[in-house]
Amino acid sequence: MAELIFFVLSLATIVGALGTVISKNAYASALWMITSFIGVSGLFVMLNAPFIAMLQIIVYAGAIAVLILFVMMLMDRRVLEDKERFNPQYLWAIAFGLGLLADITVLAFKFRINLSHIGENLTLNGSNTKMVGDILFKRYLFPFELIAIVLLVALVGAIVLTKKDKKEVE
Repeated sequence: MAELIFFVLSLATIVGALGTVISKNAYASALWMITSFIGVSGLFVMLNAPFIAMLQIIVYAGAIAVLILFVMMLMDRRVLEDKERFNPQYLWAIAFGLGLLADITVLAFKFRINLSHIGENLTLNGSNTKMVGDILFKRYLFPFELIAIVLLVALVGAIVLTKKDKKEVE
């Protein structure tokens, strides 16, 4: 049964990724991207990593995808329709991707990677959510708080930079 679920989730991830790249409609492409994110999240659940799976759904499928959809709604679509669909150097990207896939395949066979016990080490000391929380809020509390302050300053800076004066609007 686990193999069937893995196959379905992998298929959803691959089809979502292909739909993201191939789709001519930008909004459909964003929805395909969300499908791919949900498939990856399911794969994380199969690896016994529920915390990372929920982060995948909340951060990527939720926040990033919604941000992309908002940006697409705010852009002038007429300007984008005149642009060329693909970069003329796409063949180099395909060659690089196939070379990378071949390299990973050769390394997997060379080192005889055994995937039968994958994910078991993630839950050795209890819940990985508890482990991430312990590490984040005990060992790395100061950097965590520092990043929160930097992100807050960046948010305020973005609001100040994009704010229009009332004189310009009138």
